[in-house]
Amino acid sequence: MKICYLADAGSIHTQKWAKHFASKGNEVHIISFRNADIQNVEVHFLNVHGFISISPVASLLSRAGYILWARKIKRLVNKINPDILHAHWATSYGLLAALTGFHPFILSAWGSDILISPGSNRLMKIIVEFNLKKADVVTATSGTLSIATKKLIYDEKPVHIIPFGVDTKLFSPSESTPNTKEVCIGVVKSLEEEYGIEYLIRAFNIVIDKGFDCKLLIVGSGSLKEKLISLTKKLRLSKLVTFTGKINNDDIVNYLHRMDIFVTPSLSESFGVAVVEASSCEIPVIASDVGGLPEVIVDGETGFLIPPRNEAAIAEKIIKLIEQPGLRKNIGSNGRKFVLDNYDWNLCAKKMEEVYESILK
Repeated sequence: MKICYLADAGSIHTQKWAKHFASKGNEVHIISFRNADIQNVEVHFLNVHGFISISPVASLLSRAGYILWARKIKRLVNKINPDILHAHWATSYGLLAALTGFHPFILSAWGSDILISPGSNRLMKIIVEFNLKKADVVTATSGTLSIATKKLIYDEKPVHIIPFGVDTKLFSPSESTPNTKEVCIGVVKSLEEEYGIEYLIRAFNIVIDKGFDCKLLIVGSGSLKEKLISLTKKLRLSKLVTFTGKINNDDIVNYLHRMDIFVTPSLSESFGVAVVEASSCEIPVIASDVGGLPEVIVDGETGFLIPPRNEAAIAEKIIKLIEQPGLRKNIGSNGRKFVLDNYDWNLCAKKMEEVYESILK
């Protein structure tokens, strides 16, 4: 096949899909507003410097600038002449793909493009509905996201659920002997409002106040970094909390191996890749009962689900796992098995292969 992606080449998820299909002997192209060097994949970088931005946090006017590139992208797609045009993200890249008029056209929804953007204003809702209507096939990363996507589609078009799979060979249990004295609690997330890191810090403070010997590792960066650092100083936790800042995707597993308990206190979440990666490493998980997170955690077996915005509930489950090392081990082991059965990369990639084969028939 010849596959053309309209997607963010800098995203690890785009790269995983591109690398997978390139490894199968397919000719793979990515048209992207962010450049990347991906083996055996041709990236067509659109250098939109200046006022144009496709960042979800950019102003609507700034984001709208990419539409000026629609004609050039249409010419580029026609020149590549792929067997499949596949857009990842239901707003920006989805709109550009829809405007090409090219078929077959697959549109993959990832999360906030469906759960947040259509509700932000009437124009965004119209754009997303238009993109979904133009697509021949629609996919979503979770059952929750699939339901929300279907509500924006006014025909009988199915939405295929294809999760972000995990390389279970890479994300495997640590071979080093765990530290039995000091427990490391951790999270891997962007430091943004929707991921509720503040509630984890406040929960950690409760745990420390009760006399438990532990530390907190916060992996990631974002617009709330300075605010969260100030909170740890206010609570006198600075010596016990480490902020790594932005890290390379290749280093995530090394940080996970330092953690004994993984916490995702999200206020909104379409799927929960970080949770699946932690579970794959046999780390017990505590996560908010929101969005797609209940799909990747079996409450009480592979982790614990807690109400969002509830530091007391987070602290309670952390203490339970600190006090019961055997429970930590059992839940971690169950989590790994659950991931192997449901979210191994090869299983998820096979589902996408079947979608491609179906649309070509």
